[in-house]
Amino acid sequence: ARWWDAMNRPNGKSLVVFGLSNVLCCEDVMDLVLKEAGLPAASPAANGASNGASPEVSAEDKLAMLKGKSTSLLRKVIQNLPFTPGAKVVCAAMKRLGCRLAILTNSGMREIAEHVKSTLGFDYVICRDVEVEDGCFTGRYLGELAEVKFRKIDLLKLMAEREGVACRNVITVGEPLKGLKAANARLMLETFGPTVYFNASKLSDLTIVLYLLGFSSSDVRGLRKRRWFDGDGPGGSAAPTTTAEGGAPKESSKRFMVQVSAKSRKAGQLSSIFQPLAPVGTDVQLTTIRQCSLQDGGMCLGLDLTVLKEKPDVVVKNLLYACQQEKMTIVDVNDSVKDFNWKSRYANRYVLALVQKPNISSTCLCEVLGAIGSNGINIIKIERLSARDICSLQFTVGLPDDLTSDDFASKMVEVSKRQGADIAIQRDDLERWMRRLVVFDMDSTLIQQEVIDELAKLAGVEAKVKEITEAAMRGELDFFGSLKSRVALLKGHNAEELFAKVKANLIFTPGAKRLCTCLKRLGFKTAVISGGFLPVAREVQRELGLDYAFANTLEVDETTGLLTGQTSGPVVTPQRKRQLLATIANVEGCEIQQTIAVGDGANDIPMLHAAGLGIAFCAKPKVQEVSRYRINQMDLSTVLFLIGISERAMDRLALECPCN
Repeated sequence: ARWWDAMNRPNGKSLVVFGLSNVLCCEDVMDLVLKEAGLPAASPAANGASNGASPEVSAEDKLAMLKGKSTSLLRKVIQNLPFTPGAKVVCAAMKRLGCRLAILTNSGMREIAEHVKSTLGFDYVICRDVEVEDGCFTGRYLGELAEVKFRKIDLLKLMAEREGVACRNVITVGEPLKGLKAANARLMLETFGPTVYFNASKLSDLTIVLYLLGFSSSDVRGLRKRRWFDGDGPGGSAAPTTTAEGGAPKESSKRFMVQVSAKSRKAGQLSSIFQPLAPVGTDVQLTTIRQCSLQDGGMCLGLDLTVLKEKPDVVVKNLLYACQQEKMTIVDVNDSVKDFNWKSRYANRYVLALVQKPNISSTCLCEVLGAIGSNGINIIKIERLSARDICSLQFTVGLPDDLTSDDFASKMVEVSKRQGADIAIQRDDLERWMRRLVVFDMDSTLIQQEVIDELAKLAGVEAKVKEITEAAMRGELDFFGSLKSRVALLKGHNAEELFAKVKANLIFTPGAKRLCTCLKRLGFKTAVISGGFLPVAREVQRELGLDYAFANTLEVDETTGLLTGQTSGPVVTPQRKRQLLATIANVEGCEIQQTIAVGDGANDIPMLHAAGLGIAFCAKPKVQEVSRYRINQMDLSTVLFLIGISERAMDRLALECPCN
């Protein structure tokens, strides 16, 4: 169970803690070492077992059995260490999202844990150490605190504190509640985030963790196609077929699509409906189920199921009778849809975000829906992202094979211009959820002023600077030439006084603080890259809590403190903005496709084109013409709608206390 807020997957502000035995490794690592030593996997305490089932053996007992055995056993175990199917996919996906990964194990087999860490890309391991003398196990744990058992809750809190992660963003995978008293288990569930149960002796593939954390089957299939492939796993192979023993289709099997609706909703309603299916067991296969709550308090339910037993109509009649008992209206029962393929709904899927403030007008909505319909596009679902007014909607659509996303986007641009709305179209895939770095321009983006103009006003050279700016806009001066000419006009003025006045009068763009706060809570790294000047960029960085700031530096005479009329160091040109974007992405360990860039000027174009999501914010006409994504509402928090964050999620994120 997780909060519903349209951003319910793990993110870069999450710490994911895995167990080692029967989680990342599909067997108990202590048992593997015992087997390599020629010892039984069970402890001597198991010799009283009569039915073949061995009672639980503690790690201490297993370690005691290794007394006198050579530690070279560990290297042999490592050579043939069996990883759980899906482990590489899960760990690589979490790393790509920006999560920190840790292994928490009490086995004491640190050498094995370190091998798993390096193989799967974990950040660190917390593991007890075993005592070794002359290359052999002594059968005891190491150190004066060898007898002390550390509390899992304390260790998880320490890890969260170390990583600067809120406790609710700590995800545990394995059997973290095992061995805890009821009170401590309850405390752990109340303190930390999702606790995902996994034991490789009972579950065959670790990718089930991705499903439980909010990834769809298409997401998991997409992950498996990457370089992390390590087996089909659940959701990776073909769907089950209705076959009898020997592989032939069951003649008695029958497929039904059922649609029912109700005027009201109440707890236990769906349980009563499905009660008749319980005795049938595996003889009923549910292909898909969808339920929608209606605004008037009612709901509708759709089922696609196949009955594999004799007299399949009887099973469905019992189901429909249960619906009637719950005062539900049976809309349709169709048993002639054998060629319907629900998987086609997941092919060529795109997300269309529509934003118009203060409200989406009926005229705008009508034209958007008309454009979607006239291009043969199927709407899969519509979600409301705004909470108070209907100013943002998200459409999940399926494009026909003969329509490219570029063609569709260009048609929606015209709708956007006519209606004064912002429309963004993105592929509905993993890349949309895996962005980790957001880079902003400063002037007329994070702040509403142009810093050079503010400095010119204070220096009394506003008119001359304006002439140079207009010449640059006419193409008579390039970026470097215009910057050099304007900076020269500031010569002889006191640098500290000028910048102090500018910083004291900064006007932040509406939504800037809300946007940066939410991004920080979600674990995004943020940066400002400006063609303006560093003292102001540093102030913006401090005020908004950004991670990086790059801008031009004005040269100051060290003796007088006056500006020399020149810059020092490399100038932040359009091409350097793009280079800095790539450099920060590299430092943060993410690909440039995982970045978002936001800017308004022509000098931002290379950066916007390089980023995975380049957004022209209230931009100049030239920039809007060459940008795929545009925002013309004067509210920077609109960027969050484009990455699928609902307004309710924004409110919750903004209210949370900083993790550190």
